[in-house]
Amino acid sequence: MTSSATTISGPKIERENIDLPTVTFTQTAIEQLTLMLENDFTLSGKYFRILISGKGCDGFTYSIGFTDIKEEDFTLRISNEEPLEIIIDPFAAFYLGETRVDYVQDFQNDREGFVVYNKDQKKFHGKFWRENKELVPPMLNN
Repeated sequence: MTSSATTISGPKIERENIDLPTVTFTQTAIEQLTLMLENDFTLSGKYFRILISGKGCDGFTYSIGFTDIKEEDFTLRISNEEPLEIIIDPFAAFYLGETRVDYVQDFQNDREGFVVYNKDQKKFHGKFWRENKELVPPMLNN
């Protein structure tokens, strides 16, 4: 049995009409990201990506990881001292607004990793936030 990848085509976000978010990394997050990139050869040529992975009553949930860059992605420089760039897709770019990324090491609670804090998270609480047209990304008319 063979399988082939299918492409889902639907409405696309107007990439040109999206204001890029302000994504800042804490010093701890920059140090951890730099350490990972310098010491893990499997990350060579990969980019750190922030994704919106879901939506609950309290707003969006986020995923992060290392991936290849795609044509529609935005690149954001996160540090003036180091040439560190991250990538985000147009959907995440629209909703991230003013975001901070930290790296947490909480061994007592068995929690370690990058954590995303979106200052505008409260705008997206509940079910009816999409009724405000300003909270919906601009879409291309196909």
